[in-house]
Amino acid sequence: MPYTVKESRTYEKPKENCFQAAQKAIAGLEGKVLAEDAGAGTIKGQFDKTILGKVLGDRSQILVAVSGSDDGSSTVAIEAYPINPVGQKLMFGARKGVVPTVVSWFWAHLEHNLA
Repeated sequence: MPYTVKESRTYEKPKENCFQAAQKAIAGLEGKVLAEDAGAGTIKGQFDKTILGKVLGDRSQILVAVSGSDDGSSTVAIEAYPINPVGQKLMFGARKGVVPTVVSWFWAHLEHNLA
C-alpha cells in the first residue's frame, strides 16, 4: 500500500500568490517550513502528529512545487508522505488516512488563502 500522496491543482492566480498561499497554508496547519526557494517555487514542510488539536498519529512531510504559465495561471503540485521522528520517509507501519487528511487540509487552507 503506497503511503505517498501526489496531487496537483491549477489556479487562475499568479505564481507568487500561490507560493505565498502555500506558505500560509503550512503555517496555518502548525507546520514548519524546512526549506524554500521562491525563485524555483518549491517548499518543503513538515507537520507533527497533532494538527490544530487533532491527533493524527504520524508526522508528515509535504513537498510543494508552484509553477506559473504565460496566461497568468499557476499549477500547485504536492507530494506528501509520512515520516519517522528523524525525518525519514516511512515505507511501512504508517497509520491509514493520515497523509490524505493532511493533504485535504492543506488544499483547504491554500484555497482559503487564495480567496
